[in-house]
Amino acid sequence: MKLKIGISPCPNDTFIFHALLKQLIDVGPFEFELTSADVQSLNEGAQAGNFDVVKISYGNLWNVQAMYGLLYSGGAMGFGCGPLLLSTKSNRLDPDIPVGVPGENTTANALLKFWAAGESMTYKTEYAFFDELYNDLLNGNRVQSLVIHENRFTYEKDGLFLICDLGEYWEGKTEAPIPLGGIVIRRELGKDVARKVDGLIQQSVEFAWENPEKSKSFIKEHAQETEESVVKSHIGLYVNDFSANMGEKGKVAIERLQQLIAPGSGEVKSLFAY
Repeated sequence: MKLKIGISPCPNDTFIFHALLKQLIDVGPFEFELTSADVQSLNEGAQAGNFDVVKISYGNLWNVQAMYGLLYSGGAMGFGCGPLLLSTKSNRLDPDIPVGVPGENTTANALLKFWAAGESMTYKTEYAFFDELYNDLLNGNRVQSLVIHENRFTYEKDGLFLICDLGEYWEGKTEAPIPLGGIVIRRELGKDVARKVDGLIQQSVEFAWENPEKSKSFIKEHAQETEESVVKSHIGLYVNDFSANMGEKGKVAIERLQQLIAPGSGEVKSLFAY
């Protein structure tokens, strides 16, 4: 069975899915056809139904829940790993200058709204690809942006200012891990296929932990930042126990996000594929 799978080029995704995509584990009857794309493109692709299995922002989950069900493995969730609101000027938000955001339906955008509402902040928004946002700050084409992934490890040495760590703000208000991105599967494939694919993703994560050297070239082939220490820090932060199985704490995090994005949309358990 051939399944179209979409993940981001970020080290956490390529680390997690390397063994599955390269068949370093027994994938049984499945063959995975890979598309690597930025998070907003994956979100839009999921909304269009372009994938069988795809990484999406948790902020987009309620937009695709009729077509896709959430898996327990392979996602990005945790503590101390949220998006950063950065500026080239100072540690204060300038309400008259647009904030670059990596997509309307991203969790990053939801957390920005959460922070702004809680602190009575007003701001303007411009959407762009996540890898462009950071480069635009560095080359002077943008003043303030929301950045994600490995750039949290490089912004200080690059001379940028932190306005707010939105993940830290979320944790302080909710006491829940930050639900960044999850893996969903097309519901029409059925619960049995969903369970098997979920199990394969968990095996792939565990293989990566046990054999970290084997995925290095695959990760660097796709990564925006290839410095080994940055890649290692990125994986160490974003690939954790929640990546193997989100468990009850992960479900609580999704419930908290649901209260923010889609209050009254039903029980969280209905979001899952099985």
